[in-house]
Amino acid sequence: MSSSASEPFDPVGEPFDEPADGPVFGARRRRALRIIVLVALGGMLLPLVLSAFSVARAAAERACTVYVADFDADAAGARVAFDLFAEGGPGWLCYDVRGQGGETYLGNLGPMPAAPRPSLPGERGA
Repeated sequence: MSSSASEPFDPVGEPFDEPADGPVFGARRRRALRIIVLVALGGMLLPLVLSAFSVARAAAERACTVYVADFDADAAGARVAFDLFAEGGPGWLCYDVRGQGGETYLGNLGPMPAAPRPSLPGERGA
């Protein structure tokens, strides 16, 4: 306990550290905290993105199935694919699958397809 009277003491008797002029944390700790925050944000956003993608794919499959059934009675099935650089902009592309293995492009359903409106019997050829 032999220290000069000019140094401040805490109640236990230890001298206080002088406040630092720079940042409290070092560069490595700040970088580690940034990485942890980015991983946590990714962990929170990834399920939302995957869920929205799954809902959009299911809606596109249903809409494409209705369009194929409405416009081509001889089709074996329908197929959808997402394309960011499609002709009509990013969205789900609807294909009519033939029994022999060929397919025909029907159209772009958009990024979040809605329920299609089936054509009325008189509208089919129009």
